[in-house]
Amino acid sequence: MRGIITRRGALLGGAALLAGCETIDDILGEKRQRFDGERRSVVDVPERRLSADDAAQGTAVTLPPPAPRADWPQIGGDAAHSGGHPAFGPSLAQAWRSSFGTGSAYRRRLVTGPVASGGMVFAADASGDMTAIDATNGGRRWRRDISRENESSPPLGAGAAAAGETLYVATGLAELLALNIADGAVRWRVDLPAPARGAPSIADGRVYVPTVASQLVCLAADDGKRIWQHRASPTTTIPLGLGTPAIEGDTVVAGFPSGELFAMRVTDGRVLWTESLAAAGTGALSDIAGVRASPVISGGRAIAVGVGGLTVCVDLRSGRRLWEQESGGTESPWVAGEWVFLTNDVGQVAAIGRDSGQVRWVTSLRPEPRGNRPPERIQLSSPVLAGGRLLVGTGREEIVSIDPLTGTVQGRTSLSGGVTLQPIVVGNMLIAATDAADLVAFSGG
Repeated sequence: MRGIITRRGALLGGAALLAGCETIDDILGEKRQRFDGERRSVVDVPERRLSADDAAQGTAVTLPPPAPRADWPQIGGDAAHSGGHPAFGPSLAQAWRSSFGTGSAYRRRLVTGPVASGGMVFAADASGDMTAIDATNGGRRWRRDISRENESSPPLGAGAAAAGETLYVATGLAELLALNIADGAVRWRVDLPAPARGAPSIADGRVYVPTVASQLVCLAADDGKRIWQHRASPTTTIPLGLGTPAIEGDTVVAGFPSGELFAMRVTDGRVLWTESLAAAGTGALSDIAGVRASPVISGGRAIAVGVGGLTVCVDLRSGRRLWEQESGGTESPWVAGEWVFLTNDVGQVAAIGRDSGQVRWVTSLRPEPRGNRPPERIQLSSPVLAGGRLLVGTGREEIVSIDPLTGTVQGRTSLSGGVTLQPIVVGNMLIAATDAADLVAFSGG
């Protein structure tokens, strides 16, 4: 951890292609053109690896007591993405498996994880279908094509959030839909100023939708009428996914593809403070950085992770940066009590003091390199703390159980399909979406 002197600017230059970003041609091109010959990297992307702080070794990780959670209506569990400690049993036995449509491929991607409300789990597939699955047995309740009428192009990603009897769906075709939770019937649909590539957030009768044009749009939950919108600095790349805004009280915090983090007033969008998550150094990602991970609000602090290699903790009211760590990624942190658990882009899982910013432990889930080969990359999901275990999905078709107090790997559960989106906990079920568009439910016993 380093002391903070000045805020760094995110200088967006050139049409660089980042991990987690795509250009228009990449998304809409008919096929990928390949060329013969040796491939060499044209950008220098240094690895930024965390290490445990000596000063933190005398501090024990303590957790709040587990509490039952019946619903998971928004990405991150609630509007603040506050995490906590859901109750969950000691086992991890598969209870059911159910397909929700088309999985990730070159031109189509799953961009958000599932949400759950009223005994149903809702998931959007990669081709424009929203499916409701019975949380108890995995049976399909309904499926709805969310594409525009007479529209041949897929929505290029969609995300959902539930409130009351309504499921709000933001699509890559620049629409927000309100569906009846019971049967998927469309109540209303409104145009957005640009495509969405992430899930909305909902609080106090307002729906907040991020768009690929670096906008945050606030709409009325009852009829979709636009209340206000904010635009950050423009970028030359289109992110594969967008983080979901975090809301607490009168403040909404959102990250943007530009690498900017804004806190705004919920009533009118007035900016309260802004931060930049550009990383230090001279590598390629020091000049180009986006915020794809959803920020978290906890204990009067906003915590955000940037693609460019920086994680920051900011005082929610003043905007003062309290601490930073040179660790980047695309997945949201999990906060439980006074501890922040996160995964990063080099395959590490870590526990960081929420107040101190000191690293208590670090565990690497990346496979050991073989011979002279470079280390393999591994994609990790956002962590979930449940029943005294930290659970992390991986692109290598497994869910890893980690002791949150020490970082020790306790077990690995194999499944068919990578798990790179955050699992959810509903009742005594852990439900994960695979990259093949299957929901897999595990019972805690």
